[in-house]
Amino acid sequence: MKTRIIILIILIFSFDKLFAQPDTLSVTNSKSYYDAYDDYVNKITINFGIGAFIPKGNLKTYFGNAPLFEIDVNFPLKKAKSIDAVFQIVIPDQQKDFLFLRTTDTINVKSTSMFNGFIRFKKRIHNSVKSKVNLGLGIGVSSITTNARNPFYSGKQDESKYEFISTLLLIPGAEWSYTFSDHAKFTLGLDLQYAPYKIEGALREDIGQIALIPKISYKF
Repeated sequence: MKTRIIILIILIFSFDKLFAQPDTLSVTNSKSYYDAYDDYVNKITINFGIGAFIPKGNLKTYFGNAPLFEIDVNFPLKKAKSIDAVFQIVIPDQQKDFLFLRTTDTINVKSTSMFNGFIRFKKRIHNSVKSKVNLGLGIGVSSITTNARNPFYSGKQDESKYEFISTLLLIPGAEWSYTFSDHAKFTLGLDLQYAPYKIEGALREDIGQIALIPKISYKF
């Protein structure tokens, strides 16, 4: 009888160890994954910036210097690399109308706004306790909204009320940042925008493609 009781106790103890250990490991792994995820999320930063849109070459015939507003979300990667999701809006200073071909006619139009949306790949080339220098290359889309009404606009949600021009956007640049604290960082940057608007078939003239974008941003 005693032997059976001892065997039963050994079996119960063995089964408890057999099944309890994976549960413990599962809880430990889940906590580890959660901590790693939480740590990464805390490293994601949102930066707000202002700057200037300075047309160069033929683009300055049609546009003057204008204010620019930017918001970017930075996702850190390994080995001093990161990715930014960037959105910029420019309030253009129109200097000269340009010809725009619609289905029904060709008209002179003005720009009312300019939007840039792109993904920027960054590499840190200098790093100290307080300051950093990054080089980056952005790839995305640049769009100019005009004051020309879409003649086929019917009020549907997926329709554009005004005609617009969209093209490929390449935007290399450099930035220097200085960190005051864990929650405060000041950044100076300079981008070169390349957007060949002429590839838009509706545009009847080459309005240019190059602009400089000096900017400052602050994270808090």
